[in-house]
Amino acid sequence: MKRSAVTFLVVCSVFAVAPRQAAAQGGTWADRGYINGSWGIQSGSSTLSSSVSKPIYGETGTLGSAGTFESGNLMDVGVGVRVFKNLTLGVAYHQEQNDADGKLTGSIPSPVFFDRPRTLTSTVSGLERKEMATHVNIGWVLPFGQKLDVMIYGGPSFFRLNQDSVTDITLAEQGGAFTTVTATATKTEVKKSVTGYNVGADATYIVWSNDSIRLGLGAFFRFTQASTDVQMLGTTAQPTDVGGTQFGVGARLRF
Repeated sequence: MKRSAVTFLVVCSVFAVAPRQAAAQGGTWADRGYINGSWGIQSGSSTLSSSVSKPIYGETGTLGSAGTFESGNLMDVGVGVRVFKNLTLGVAYHQEQNDADGKLTGSIPSPVFFDRPRTLTSTVSGLERKEMATHVNIGWVLPFGQKLDVMIYGGPSFFRLNQDSVTDITLAEQGGAFTTVTATATKTEVKKSVTGYNVGADATYIVWSNDSIRLGLGAFFRFTQASTDVQMLGTTAQPTDVGGTQFGVGARLRF
């Protein structure tokens, strides 16, 4: 079973069990709305790779590009209002960025000798990947006493992906013996918009309050995902997932 499917099942079990526990505590959420600000991380990785064959010196050569983008830090903000009893309607925005070095590979025919290809291994640095997403959240707040509550939520997510892609590789001979070949990568920023989904939970503990507002600390867990593709080396677009398992901590304001 894929990791995303396992995560989705875990979140669904939280949705099923938490309301029963909160029902035993009783209580209706009394605040009119919330403003959340958090800093966290997004776990998981995404690998993009592509290869192409092309004629070089009268023979067929191959060129390849690959890059793996690991977990990155994220910033998350959200705002919402109570619409009926403990039911909330809100919107959140997160932004996550990570950079990686890509690998260039290939089998390059010789300009002098037939059937004696040279092996190409090179690195292209500074490939950037930025994910930005707006999440529409329908939530239900579960009070656990006067200071602690948990909101479970879900809804559609609208992603914007800005991804550096290697779209071309320029070759150059090095030395007079034609034993070594170098490569220069052409990078292009690919921008894609795609719709996905999100489910999660946000816990808040109030540390200070007056007649108008309540301030607290909180933590969130969210799984969000969408699928898109990125054009590489002039070939068909390569699939990639955006989003992932996210968690973080931050400040909470209730009004």
